[in-house]
Amino acid sequence: MTHRLRRLLVLLGLTAIAVGVLAAPAGAHANLLESRPSQGQVLQIAPDEISLSFSEPVDASFGAVRVYDADSNRLEAGEVETRNNLVILPLSEVPNGSYVVTYRVTSRDAHPVNGAFTFQVGNAGNAFSPRAQALAQELLSGEEGEQVVGAIYGISRGLLFAGLALMIGCVTFGVIVWARARAVTINRRLVWIGWGTTMVATIVSVLVYGPYAAGVGLGDVFESELVDATIDSRYGQMGIARIGLLLLGLPILWMLLARDGDEPRPVPRPWLGAAAVFGVLVAATPGLAGHATSGDLVELAVAADTIHVLAMALWLGGLATLATVVLRRGWKAAQIEQPISTWSRFALWCVVAIMATGTFQAIRQVGNLTALRSTEYGRMLVIKLVLFTALLVLAVFSREAVHMLWPKPVEKSGRRVPVVAGGADDHSPPALTKAQRAAHEATELRRLRRSVCAEVLGGILVLSITALLVNAPPAKGAAENAQGNAIGVTLKARGVWVDVAVVPGQRGQNAVHVSALTPSGKVKDVTDLTITFDLPNEDIVGLEVPLAKISAGHFTATGFALPIEGTWQITAKVVVSEFTQRTIRSEIDIDD
Repeated sequence: MTHRLRRLLVLLGLTAIAVGVLAAPAGAHANLLESRPSQGQVLQIAPDEISLSFSEPVDASFGAVRVYDADSNRLEAGEVETRNNLVILPLSEVPNGSYVVTYRVTSRDAHPVNGAFTFQVGNAGNAFSPRAQALAQELLSGEEGEQVVGAIYGISRGLLFAGLALMIGCVTFGVIVWARARAVTINRRLVWIGWGTTMVATIVSVLVYGPYAAGVGLGDVFESELVDATIDSRYGQMGIARIGLLLLGLPILWMLLARDGDEPRPVPRPWLGAAAVFGVLVAATPGLAGHATSGDLVELAVAADTIHVLAMALWLGGLATLATVVLRRGWKAAQIEQPISTWSRFALWCVVAIMATGTFQAIRQVGNLTALRSTEYGRMLVIKLVLFTALLVLAVFSREAVHMLWPKPVEKSGRRVPVVAGGADDHSPPALTKAQRAAHEATELRRLRRSVCAEVLGGILVLSITALLVNAPPAKGAAENAQGNAIGVTLKARGVWVDVAVVPGQRGQNAVHVSALTPSGKVKDVTDLTITFDLPNEDIVGLEVPLAKISAGHFTATGFALPIEGTWQITAKVVVSEFTQRTIRSEIDIDD
């Protein structure tokens, strides 16, 4: 048993490391609805503040809003102010030029919300040029923090779910399915390992949450400002609440695992009630600090998430007990018939609960098929569904082995069944000899043991994907947030360059921003400029953009329709003087 337990712990550790390697700081869970100045806006009067309006309340305690000029120099600004879903940064002096705004705040579901956009004051710059967009991405990536912080945060989330499964599932197996499991040493160890893993994972996640949310390094774990901000955040409060619950749960677990010699001690009813309340409250803490608290139907989502975590813990923890205690070598088939039959029915209800609550969560967090296939969250959810389906197939194999070991008696209806000549309707299968019966039981037990061990492995993989899902932006929000992106291209000719930016760069209505520049990047005032889009493969040619000149070298158009996705050809005709016209062509990819 010690060897089997050691292998299980090694497997859990390797899985946790895999989660950490794949984990990365999550993107926006709340969406930026509006900014002032807006993306790419050209202002003739310098703004006195930057304001950001989000789709839900955010917290600016961990992050900041910063403004940089075209040379990556940070402008002086006042203190960031948060008003529910509005974040304001006062500015002092903003000379003419192009600027990059980066922001990093925390959404209601405890995940960082970051991004960047550009704007321009006067005509001394080009906020929509590829260079300005590249600078925005460079500055934003510089504020992402250390990858090791995201890795540790992801590992702690995965270990949290694994710990909950062992602590809740293994002890519940001994209470509901088979009382004898409470007195078996390895099952008791699994419960306490689950308690310790949950406690350590909670403490670590609370400590690294500050650097994770602020986008700083691991060396800032004990920074007083970050610690205070973590304690004031929902995530920190749920972590502290979980630590308190785990400490209060110590006497409950001790009572549930009490034994007299090799036999479990009866548990008084009040302690069983306390254990049920303890399990539900602990299972509720991940949802109260995560996705369930944002979006629509929050109360129902928190309840569904709690049931989902609880059912997961009961199922996977029960499988661990089944694999390490009930199906261990030495038990005879007659000794384990009751626990396996009871577990088979109990596990079925756990699976039903997981599927029902998981479906609700998927609909709520994904929304549509486009978000499912085009976002990180959606793709990981598909992987989780595939793994879960494989688990269900393994569970079917396990149930088949159970039925082969202990077939249900056939009820005689009293009706005669038509038979072929020479047959008999009351013919019974030949009785097995004692040796044949023993061989049959040994074969089916080996088959059941392999199937259950495969279920445990699959459950660990599902926990890994779940940890990554918790660390990723919900598909619906990510897809909506992607609508605000811009794509651009620079068309180059001798003596003149033309920057073209298309917002959001997708099929349908778009805004087009065009700037004429010198090769050195300065604004160039041209006599005339026209832009046309062509898609020869679809026989679409000559879609002219209705540009309006807003300042020297700057043109814009709104509501320009691109009917289908594809690689479009852009043609710019620039009249640079009375006798000189340049025709420049390039390509740009428009998404669906």
